[in-house]
Amino acid sequence: MRILTRASVSLVAATSVALCTVLRADPVTVQEVGVGANETVYIDSSTLGNNLHVYAGVLNLSVNGNATQGFCIDPWHWSASGVLNYNTEALSAAPKPPGPMGAAAATQIEQLWSQFFTPSISNINAAALQLEIWTIVDNAVSGGTFHLDSIDHDSVAVLAEMATMNTFLANNPNAPTADLIAVTGAGQDYVIPNVPEGGSTIALLGLALAGMVWLRRKIR
Repeated sequence: MRILTRASVSLVAATSVALCTVLRADPVTVQEVGVGANETVYIDSSTLGNNLHVYAGVLNLSVNGNATQGFCIDPWHWSASGVLNYNTEALSAAPKPPGPMGAAAATQIEQLWSQFFTPSISNINAAALQLEIWTIVDNAVSGGTFHLDSIDHDSVAVLAEMATMNTFLANNPNAPTADLIAVTGAGQDYVIPNVPEGGSTIALLGLALAGMVWLRRKIR
């Protein structure tokens, strides 16, 4: 009789994770359809110019025709109108140059999202989260710079919330993370929740079941 080893379980798990990554790295259509909770701010971007008046907050998106919410992870490119061809990416692999941000920055964004984002997020918290995301990405990449100049309204409250978020990251390095992915394309790049498609989920469940059946036969 063969013993079910940890190595065998790890092999199946690793295969499942690898296939999951492949399945979510698909071409998608993306359209920016509006702005949710936000504050307007002035920023500098090494590629776009200085003293730019922009929204900082939640973006309402349509991904493959499905409504979702996200944030910009790319303060170096303008958003584009219309339905555009994008690709899903692991968050750590985005944004496009001057990215990618890497795993550490991606983890921090996922931790902040898990702790502070809700569908009913306030304007102040949404702006603080967007500015934190831009700052984290900017600190993680070279070849591009982002700088916050000023905040139109509620500046004291937004800056205080950003300080709260920074304190949270510093004090909770192992905080829970949200399941997020990036979509990258011709316009600016976004971070959105990862919602596996039904077909992908069924395929992964089938793979896991097949792996367990195979291992069970090996044991016998």
